[in-house]
Amino acid sequence: MELISPEMTLRPEWIDHNGHLNMAFYGVLFDTGCSFVFRQIGFGPKYREATRHTTFAGEFRVRYIRELKLEDKVRVSFRMLEVGPKAFHYAQELRHVDGWLAATGENISLHIDKSGPRVAPYPPEIMDKLLAIHESQKDLPPLDWVGRPMGLRKEPA
Repeated sequence: MELISPEMTLRPEWIDHNGHLNMAFYGVLFDTGCSFVFRQIGFGPKYREATRHTTFAGEFRVRYIRELKLEDKVRVSFRMLEVGPKAFHYAQELRHVDGWLAATGENISLHIDKSGPRVAPYPPEIMDKLLAIHESQKDLPPLDWVGRPMGLRKEPA
């Protein structure tokens, strides 16, 4: 089961001097786009207050595929790739509402005990939800861009 965010519209203050979405706001869109999944898992203000635990981004990588411009409408997909006892790896695609791919995101989310702060195991009820999402997506086609190394393209000699 693919998880897709509600539609979001690009704002004027997000547009840079080149007339397209500034790179900083791709992160905003990806973060906003995964919030609906995080709420389903059980993360949010009530969880933070009740448990003194939260999530931090351990790593985040964006690939810019196609320009987005003012007032474009987009959605963000969420794909659970791997679940561990204290972190999970997920991928996102930022798509224009017309269907074309604008950017991809690859992320490691850490479960944090705020009293440290330190990385901490998930409680069983959260782990069950993480594993359920992972299981529901196991038969989706692989994403060929996940885990690619970063580097300069090699020019033919």
